[in-house]
Amino acid sequence: MGGYPDYFGSDDYTFGGAPIGKIMIGDERFIKIVVNDVKVNLIDHKNWRFGPGLFYRFGRDEDVDDEQVAMLEEIDGALNLGAWGGYTWRDPDNSRLQFGVSGWTYWDVSDATDNGWTVGANAWGLVPVATPVSLGFGAGTTWGNDDYTSTYFGVSQEGAMVSGLPAFDAGSGMRDIRIWAVGILHLSKKWHAGAGLLYSRMLGDAADSPIVDERGSKDQWIYGIGMLYSW
Repeated sequence: MGGYPDYFGSDDYTFGGAPIGKIMIGDERFIKIVVNDVKVNLIDHKNWRFGPGLFYRFGRDEDVDDEQVAMLEEIDGALNLGAWGGYTWRDPDNSRLQFGVSGWTYWDVSDATDNGWTVGANAWGLVPVATPVSLGFGAGTTWGNDDYTSTYFGVSQEGAMVSGLPAFDAGSGMRDIRIWAVGILHLSKKWHAGAGLLYSRMLGDAADSPIVDERGSKDQWIYGIGMLYSW
């Protein structure tokens, strides 16, 4: 459970819970679930990863806390499909020491929202710092095309008239860069407790959008705590 922005670019926060897990379907093949992102690795290799991905992109409706943003056109939640790949290195003598890089692309297939697409990249590491404690860290970025950015960060002429915000035509470009850190306490071989913090700095037209620059914040935070069980 944790806190996250009302919408990407908001300075109001919502609290809730979400699943995080990894299901092994072979020695190296797996299905990984991180909140609204599901990735499947189809390659049975100790280092290389590749497979399909599914991402549910949350919408924006009249329930957002900001009164002016709530007057804009609602955005339905959107199902995105795509592919991802990556490389992971693990210390053969200590599996808790790992480093990796990955990249992905997602396309909106819901036919009800933006029909846009995004690409992203990520680098990460996991390091044991004591017998019961591991620290994870990483950095990443996301780029979106015109359809994506105009849907989530643009303000139409109609929306401007209703909300009082200036009309804004958001174009393609880098959406954000982000860094994150997580601490894991290994309570036993099966039970683990974790706490994490992610900071994202919005860029380009996404950052210049009135819903961000005037009514929200270019600095985005996500934080949470949770319990993990492994078998």
